[in-house]
Amino acid sequence: MAKKINEATTTDLPIIQRLVNEYGWKVGDTLLYQQVYDISDNLKKDYGNLKNIRPDIVLQDLNGEVLAVIENNLDKENKDLLKLRTVVTQLLKPRFLYACSAERILFYDNAWRGLDAGEFKQVTNFMSLEEMKLKVEQQKKIASNKEIPIDTTIAGGFDPTVGKERHYQLQCIRTIIENYKAGKQKMLIHMATGLGKTRTAVALVKALLVSGLAKRILFVVDRRMLAKQSVDDGFALISREHTSSWITTSNFRARKHASIHVVVIDTLELIHSDIPSNFYDLIIVDECHRSINVNRKLIFDHFLCPRVGLTATPRIATPKEGTEMDEEDLAIIDTYKLFGCETGEPDFQFDMDRGISEGFLAPYKPIELLSSLIQEAEESGISFDHVLDPQEKYTIALGEEKKLKLEQLNRKFISKENCLRIAEELKKNTQYGEKVILFGVSQAHCIELAKAVNKVFEKDLSEKPYYAEAVISENNELNETLKAWFKKPYQKPYIVTSVDILSTGVDIPCVRYIAFAGLTKSVGKYIQMVGRGTRLDPKTGKFSFQILDFVGLCKRMEDNGKGTLKENKKVVKPCDQKLKVPKTPQPKGAYFLIDNLDPAHLIQRVEIHGDSIIVKDNIPIEEAKRIFEEELKKTQEPVMADLKTKAEQTDYQPTDAEIAKLLDWLSKPNTFLDEGHLQKMYDFPEGSAWDFLLHALGKKKIPTPKERIEKNYLSYIHTYDFTDEQIIVLKKIKDVFASNLASKRSIDEKDIFGNPIYEKLIGSYDDINKKFDGKFHIVINDLKHTFGNRLSA
Repeated sequence: MAKKINEATTTDLPIIQRLVNEYGWKVGDTLLYQQVYDISDNLKKDYGNLKNIRPDIVLQDLNGEVLAVIENNLDKENKDLLKLRTVVTQLLKPRFLYACSAERILFYDNAWRGLDAGEFKQVTNFMSLEEMKLKVEQQKKIASNKEIPIDTTIAGGFDPTVGKERHYQLQCIRTIIENYKAGKQKMLIHMATGLGKTRTAVALVKALLVSGLAKRILFVVDRRMLAKQSVDDGFALISREHTSSWITTSNFRARKHASIHVVVIDTLELIHSDIPSNFYDLIIVDECHRSINVNRKLIFDHFLCPRVGLTATPRIATPKEGTEMDEEDLAIIDTYKLFGCETGEPDFQFDMDRGISEGFLAPYKPIELLSSLIQEAEESGISFDHVLDPQEKYTIALGEEKKLKLEQLNRKFISKENCLRIAEELKKNTQYGEKVILFGVSQAHCIELAKAVNKVFEKDLSEKPYYAEAVISENNELNETLKAWFKKPYQKPYIVTSVDILSTGVDIPCVRYIAFAGLTKSVGKYIQMVGRGTRLDPKTGKFSFQILDFVGLCKRMEDNGKGTLKENKKVVKPCDQKLKVPKTPQPKGAYFLIDNLDPAHLIQRVEIHGDSIIVKDNIPIEEAKRIFEEELKKTQEPVMADLKTKAEQTDYQPTDAEIAKLLDWLSKPNTFLDEGHLQKMYDFPEGSAWDFLLHALGKKKIPTPKERIEKNYLSYIHTYDFTDEQIIVLKKIKDVFASNLASKRSIDEKDIFGNPIYEKLIGSYDDINKKFDGKFHIVINDLKHTFGNRLSA
């Protein structure tokens, strides 16, 4: 017999009310309070004199089958948890176990297998009856031996581009499905750029959804451009059967019922703690090697579901012994750890060498083209005592002689002469109309490179697109437009310059040349950049590609090329005329270097109309803020007036159509802005256009860096294995920890206990250390590692 709710203790009543009000459980029907269960005869021999058990709360389905048991008073934690795992589980056979205390909700799933099956995990929420029933049904299907269908029209089937089946994609999908069914929680796929990771992921997602092994899947990317690409080009392949949606900070509730959520890692950092831990059945992470403020481990550990990492970079992509490892490569190694491959191999791998040898990727060869300036910078450094003003070109004396090594060239100071030399070498070594990605050092350097290329190649600069364009802007619409133009084989621009935007996740098969005008220490980044050229493209006659190396990067990476080059078909039409390359004499005397005015603090406003791009101006960030906020407040356009009215509602989430109208208004005259601009202007890359509208109208302020850190800090202490006492201590030091991080200052025990006020508030170091079993310094170090991106920013 169960007790009545009016007999519930003050400890139990809040939990019962939450289960009823938030999750829809019904008292006396699907929720039983302190129901007595007699010990069955077959268990009496194991539990001695124990006659019955009285769990605090039992959750059951409409047929009376027990789904979950909740213990709500952890007086003796280890003993109570053991009781749940043994006698309660053996007698009632619940799938789910909860143990609650004043500070925590602990959760255990009896379906967990392997290394992750050992311990209870902290969560912040319970599940509804429907969610539990769904998990139970999924587990039944996982346990069955029914064959899982894989759509080979998406991945693993015959590909006319290479003239054969992409067998490895099918093998990859089957491997991950088997591991998923076996309960493996961390998996990694290493598949070289150009081998179809995204299509493989889409086919995997479809197989899991169709078979009922999963209902909701999260796909995580590292840039907005890739989120749009994943929805529009990837999951659009299965959109008739399974809806996909790009999740932002302002639309999760409105789109929570979509089968597939695509999210940028920066956004997920901000919203992950608001999403129930059990919400997703699988997380797929595509090349996300870092997030803004916290280690990605915290974000993904919040979710209690398997995760699969996708990477194009092998773990062996590390520098030679004795050389310093780049942060990019450290992040790649961290990725292998994050997905369970700290020492072992990925669950599936198909690298670039194998892709080229089996005919799935294009072979390549590097050509080194070093100017005398580059050679001088590499050997002894360039000496100079003056620069030219970038606008007026007058001489600016530096007061002392400076020397630039190759690693510094084109960072603070740009050589226009060197940019022109690179443009001339591009003219000599490529055919007119061949597609080239040219990687520069900085945004300003990319702009100068594009100007130099256009000076050499173009006859008419009256309208865009030019022969060369710089893809560097925060303007998402501009980047998308330029990328769409560049992707078309016989259309300008033929050359694009970029720093990072085009180094990952860009699928442009017709690229015939990768060119380096800047160095990188990162082996992983180098492999990613080379990978932009590895796709085959028989439609345009591309069967191999070349690397034009203007800085000696390939030699530093010990890369002599891969495979045997195959002849490409010419793209030059009979009517095309290749301009003669003027011979430029060697410069005499000092090289002319201009001060590098990096456009990072300016907002470039453009007008895009069809095939036309007009650069309106480059204005300071504060000026752009003023324009946006003033125009928003004074506009009386019906669409915007309606949105401003809806913004008055608490927590209103706009529809897709309303967001589209807001973005359209942003791009019109008077503003000429887009969402990417707003993120840069307000230093809030996680934000959506709706967030900035609310901020400008004074309805909801953008969270400060300190507030963002505090939210992730609370997520940290409610994700990992801390006792109630320890959580109380960690909550007390939250303020000093978050304040230091927001100011980008380091923190250690001395910062906390060196202040007598804080010591009086939280206790002495010795007392606190005892509560952490003498390991408080380890917790502080782990916190610093978790928030390390903020400290090193």
